[in-house]
Amino acid sequence: MRKNLLIALALSSVLGFAQSGENCSYGIGSDKISNGENITTGGTYEYSAASDFDVAPGKILTAKQLTFNVLKGSANLNFVNVYILKENQGVPGEVIQTFTNLVPTSQVLDYQSTLENMDAYKITVDFPSPFDLPKGKYFVQLQAAPGDNTPVSWEITDQNTRKLGRFDFTKFDTDPWFGGFSYYDHVFEVIGNCNDTSEQQPTGTPFTAGNFGDSHEAGVRMIWTSLADDFVVPDGQKLTFTKFKISTLQLGNIKNATINIRKSENDLPGEILHTFENVGPTTENFYGYHPVQGFPLDVVAADVEFDWSQPVDLLPGRYFIEIIAAPFPFTDYQSWEVTPNSGSDLDSVVSFDGGETWESNAGYNYVFEISGFLNPYLAVNEVGKNQVSVFPNPVSNELNISSIQNVDKVFIYNAAGQTIKTITEVKNNKIDVSNLSKGIYFVNTVLKNGESKTFKVIKH
Repeated sequence: MRKNLLIALALSSVLGFAQSGENCSYGIGSDKISNGENITTGGTYEYSAASDFDVAPGKILTAKQLTFNVLKGSANLNFVNVYILKENQGVPGEVIQTFTNLVPTSQVLDYQSTLENMDAYKITVDFPSPFDLPKGKYFVQLQAAPGDNTPVSWEITDQNTRKLGRFDFTKFDTDPWFGGFSYYDHVFEVIGNCNDTSEQQPTGTPFTAGNFGDSHEAGVRMIWTSLADDFVVPDGQKLTFTKFKISTLQLGNIKNATINIRKSENDLPGEILHTFENVGPTTENFYGYHPVQGFPLDVVAADVEFDWSQPVDLLPGRYFIEIIAAPFPFTDYQSWEVTPNSGSDLDSVVSFDGGETWESNAGYNYVFEISGFLNPYLAVNEVGKNQVSVFPNPVSNELNISSIQNVDKVFIYNAAGQTIKTITEVKNNKIDVSNLSKGIYFVNTVLKNGESKTFKVIKH
């Protein structure tokens, strides 16, 4: 669907959570629209489909069971193949759990469909052994072998259904994943136990800012451009920034986006303070088809929301948030919706040269919302405080450093205290750790002002 584990959790065994925690589930229910996508296996061709779900921050899910709805003939399914995949830059990625030839524990008629010789059934499969999933986005991929000559389709929802994830993906044989822009989701539920982690969650007064609009009449092209608009963190407050939502007009969809938080310099986007690179949307919702001036077809209005794997702190002042979108192939139209509302006093801006220069969209603001939490900020107490963090943790390839002060150099030590890597030039607050072996490391960051801080990081 379209929604870092601490060291102690990363080192714990699966069985440590299997029999504890509250009951929980992730998924989406049926709209009973008698429609679905082919997931038939065992014949001449192999079909499959995938939908995503998000394990909430501060939780770890021990998955035990899966239910899903299919449209099929009267004969029972022979078996089901289930794959759990990580999300990778907005699409299904690495397979982390594989369960083949599972015989369903239950196949119950859910409703009689409007299709000939096919009805909707709720299928239940138990995983042979429970497995743990920390916070983050995952995909469920399904294949099903029919017990007769009728193909099996994974039931989908109505496109108007508000859901908790991305739009669907499909796969034919060994072809790459296709989809992400069909404006509906599959019907399924991952069931298990949820336990709290010791990961500290943001607290404070909930806060939102941005520009409202729902006319869906106009937008600024997102393909091959950088778009930015401003927001203000109130005086005397520090914002822990957690989410960013935009309203788009599209025929296609955003695969992923690089999102920058910039200083405001002379009322234009300035220095980049934080970068979230190739982030896949957490959730998307469909708001109908609408005509736009200058385009021959009606386009889709869709809200697209991004969550940060690690929240960032912003001090009082004005900032710009910039988005550089990467669309899916076959995307014919992609724009960020605009509104004539006054917003935060400044006009929205667009760049055609990667953020080197900016042009104003006079009289218009982009439709967006930032979310987070406010806490009192006393500048005299914050002066000199080391505000540095690293993410993600555990890390696979690239470690990000979040810091108000510029980072001068970074030292990486192994568990024995030996220096194994020294970085004297930190570009874009990112460190390449792809060549490190799996294990525990200590990352020492040294700021331009001489302050330093050390973090314990897991490489996986």
